[in-house]
Amino acid sequence: MNDYELGANLRRQILSDLERGLPCDGRRLQALVGDLCGNSQLPLLPALRYVVMTPAFSHAAGQQPPLPADARLQLRLQQELDQVFAATICGRMEAVLRGLLALEPASQPPATEPAPEPAPERDEPELQPAPASRGGGGLVAVLSFIAGVLVVGVGGGLAWLLLQSTPTVLNPSSTPSTGTATQRDEPTATDPAASDDATTEAPPAPDLEQAAAATAQLTAARSTVEQLYNDLSVGNIAAARQRFSGAAADQFDPAFFRQFQRVSAENLREISRDGDQVTLEGTVTFVYPDGTTQRESRRFNVDTANTPAQITNSSFGEVLQGRQ
Repeated sequence: MNDYELGANLRRQILSDLERGLPCDGRRLQALVGDLCGNSQLPLLPALRYVVMTPAFSHAAGQQPPLPADARLQLRLQQELDQVFAATICGRMEAVLRGLLALEPASQPPATEPAPEPAPERDEPELQPAPASRGGGGLVAVLSFIAGVLVVGVGGGLAWLLLQSTPTVLNPSSTPSTGTATQRDEPTATDPAASDDATTEAPPAPDLEQAAAATAQLTAARSTVEQLYNDLSVGNIAAARQRFSGAAADQFDPAFFRQFQRVSAENLREISRDGDQVTLEGTVTFVYPDGTTQRESRRFNVDTANTPAQITNSSFGEVLQGRQ
C-alpha cells in the first residue's frame, strides 16, 4: 500500500463510519490511523494523527458531503504540516492528503530518452577493385605454391615428432601372470568402515519438553488476548493494562471501547513464532448497545516471556462483517 492508497483507505473508513451514524471523534480517528498504517507508513503516523485533530479537518468532515475534493483544503492542511514536521514527511503527506480528499494523485511524465537521429546518407562512389596486372598475377601464383609446400612440410614434421614422443601403452591383459591371484583390499567383518555402512542410525526421538513449551506459549498468548477484551468489555481497565505494553497502548484506548456493549476475540490461531514472540490472528466481534454486531480480523504480536503475556503490537486486517 503506497501513501496515496493510505489516504484513500482512511477516507473510505471515515465515510463508512459517518454513514453508520458514528461521530467523527478525533481520538477514535487517531486509533484508526494507527490500524491503517503499515510498516512503510509508520514515519507518517505522527503527522496523520496531527491532521485528523486540526480544526480544518474537523470542519471538512462535518460538511455535506463530508471531505470534499477541494484542492484549497489540501493546500491549507499541507501548510499546517509544513510548520510542524520535516520536509521529507511533508513531501510524503502530500500524497496521503490527495488520497484523503479524493484528488487525483500527482504524476510526472516518464522520462524518455531522445531517439537517435539517423546518420545522413552520403552519396559516395562505389569502390571497384583495381584489375591485377598480368605480371603481378604470375608472381602471386609462384609465391602461393612455395608457401603451400612449406606448410605441408612443416605439418608432416610436427606429426612425425608427436608420434615419436607418444609412450607405448601396454595392454593390461598381455602382462605375464605370476601364478598367484592378486587379492583386493576388501573390508572384513571387523573393518570399522564396513560396520558404519551397515549400521542404520535410528531417527532422533521427538523433543517432548520443547513441544510442551511451545504449547504453553501458544496457550498463554491466546489467553492474554481473550482476557484483554473481556476486561475492556466490563471496564476493568487496570487489569487490561497489564496485558499490553506501552507501545500498543494506542490500540486499546478505553474511551473507544466504551461505545460497545461487549467486545470479544475468537478463533485465535498461530501465524508465526520467533522465540518467545508469538503472532496470532483472529476475529474481533463488536456488539453495539442496539444489538447490532460487526466483525473484523486482527493480528496480535504477544511476548510470552512476561507474566502475564503482553501484547506488543496489534494491527487491523479487514472487515469480515459490516454492522448489522
